[in-house]
Amino acid sequence: MNELSAHYTDPRLAALYDVQNPWGPDSEFYLALAGEPAQAILDIGCGTGMMAAAFARQGHDVTAVDPAAAMLDIARSRPHGHLVRWVQGLVSDVQGHFDLSVMTGHAFQVLLDDETSLAFLLAVKQRLVSGGRFAFETRNPDAQIWKQWAGQSMSGPSTGAAGMAHIDVEKRGELVSFRSVYRFEDGTEVCSHSTLRFASQAAISALVAKAGFSRQTWYGDWGYQPVRPDSRELILVAGFD
Repeated sequence: MNELSAHYTDPRLAALYDVQNPWGPDSEFYLALAGEPAQAILDIGCGTGMMAAAFARQGHDVTAVDPAAAMLDIARSRPHGHLVRWVQGLVSDVQGHFDLSVMTGHAFQVLLDDETSLAFLLAVKQRLVSGGRFAFETRNPDAQIWKQWAGQSMSGPSTGAAGMAHIDVEKRGELVSFRSVYRFEDGTEVCSHSTLRFASQAAISALVAKAGFSRQTWYGDWGYQPVRPDSRELILVAGFD
């Protein structure tokens, strides 16, 4: 798994996360997935807690875990944050059993190899009740979205900073590495290094099955359409009896 990127550990960048990743169709998908009645939900890699707080606002019993203290500082202070149990750490640090676990924001892609991914999936399954579900998304490698990142530069309100650019985008096998450089109005710059895994649907499906999830439902977008070669997303809801 990745060392934690400055995106999550630097308070200046953590404060930009919600600006760059606002509530959207993905959030609505996961909120609808929880549905009714109230469930015990585990939000893995919860970040600034937007999704966890939304679950709690709907009456669910929510535990949220993330290794980044800077992100959890924001999460605890958001509206309805007091309704969530926040855990700094990994899935292995979480106690209890859950009806539903989610991992949003393409966080699954920080698991960079089969061994790490399988260990993670096993840890998630151990914390689900019989009949429980685990839902997450990853970017479809067939869409080759990383090609749009090279040299990408943004500025203004959409970034929350004076400017931001992706540079040094490099693909090696399934792994894509890049740097994100943020420039603030006071002239300071912060650089974040990231590496993400773009695993195929077949590879992920095999790992999920090996971890003991006997049911898999896949979608190619947040409108519940099936996966196609040009789908940007690989969205999985996995379960077991």
